[in-house]
Amino acid sequence: MPAGRKQALDPGEAMPVIVDMFWRGGFDGSTLDQIAHELGVTKPTLCRTLGDKETIFAAALEAYHGEHIEPAELRFDQAESLLDGLESVLTLFAERTLTDELPDGCFMGDVGSSGDFGAGPVASTLGSLQGRLVASVHGRVEEALADGELAPSTEPAAVVQYILGQFAAISAISRSRPTRTQLESVIRYMLDGLPWATSS
Repeated sequence: MPAGRKQALDPGEAMPVIVDMFWRGGFDGSTLDQIAHELGVTKPTLCRTLGDKETIFAAALEAYHGEHIEPAELRFDQAESLLDGLESVLTLFAERTLTDELPDGCFMGDVGSSGDFGAGPVASTLGSLQGRLVASVHGRVEEALADGELAPSTEPAAVVQYILGQFAAISAISRSRPTRTQLESVIRYMLDGLPWATSS
């Protein structure tokens, strides 16, 4: 960190630092004073540029989604089948677990499961981001059912919840630092648990 305090803050340069601090420390474990200190600015400069703590936290969620979740959503949406999409996304998450020097778990998932935000900018942002994911998964499940990829007796809502649960499970598993072989086995079990019309 520079010895002096900067008089201005570049939001684009600051956001990766902010995401990392909130991801590691959570909302309560990362203060604005700590963040401002890490960025080399005063707390008033930080708040004047980015807003209050909840607004900054919501912006960090948006930035995290754009960096870590949106690429997976694109893979999923562009895949030729539900199976291909799920395998691609789960493999991407697994590779990230094995190779990236990032905090454990999923920042967005951890915030969503905490139940700490019932209203306000964080709740609004989280709801919007999660809603996009749910809509994407639901659409792909409906397509897979119509195309005969899933068994005719499939209950779409149950399959959507199962898939979302597997995304969350990969995040939880990452905390135990699994090996590549373990992750590959877990992914296969996850995929085999879906009601495919034919053997996958």
